[in-house]
Amino acid sequence: MKVRPLTDTPTITFLGQSGFLLEYNDSKLLIDPTNKQSGEFDGDLIFCTHNHSDHIGGAEVFLERNPTALFVCNAQTAQKFAHLGERVKIVDDGNSFTHGPWNFKFTTLRHGMFKGVHNLAAVISAGDFSFAHCGDAVEFSNFPQQQVDVLAIPISGGFTASPGKALKMISSLDNPKPVIVPMHWLLRKPSGFCKKLHKQIPDAKCIVPVVGEPLDW
Repeated sequence: MKVRPLTDTPTITFLGQSGFLLEYNDSKLLIDPTNKQSGEFDGDLIFCTHNHSDHIGGAEVFLERNPTALFVCNAQTAQKFAHLGERVKIVDDGNSFTHGPWNFKFTTLRHGMFKGVHNLAAVISAGDFSFAHCGDAVEFSNFPQQQVDVLAIPISGGFTASPGKALKMISSLDNPKPVIVPMHWLLRKPSGFCKKLHKQIPDAKCIVPVVGEPLDW
């Protein structure tokens, strides 16, 4: 797996499904590790948007590998990790949280298909950089409410927003648009989504992420 050297500019590496590894200076943040392999990193912080196995599949591996790392999640997800005690930081809609260089602002966005699943999106900032992750949101309610550099958005439909709903949501964002990264696409084609986005918004940048490779954002 290719990981670039740490610099003053955050590095974002795609880990598959909705998983990302963010690196900034000497800190590493893991988001929604989909499987054990995507938890096999050194780092000091992990954030999971909700408790489905494809979003927490690598959490135990990461936390065992990094015994001082903190786990950030909502109360529903925390129930599965109660044995970690004070290593779990429970957050909710409207909360802000800071750990090391990372600043979080959390928003609850409705999960697709499964009722009762609490999906917690986040805008994550480090320095002058900001990254927004929607989790498995099926609708967005003006998320993010601030301009961000990079927006990771699901496009599978059913479990998440459909490509059409995702495009509509992106169109409603203020200019300049963030760099768009489609994720959680299942049977959808992310390249086709990016082509439609470019046709609809010619100035928008859309990146099809490759597992194990940093984004050229």
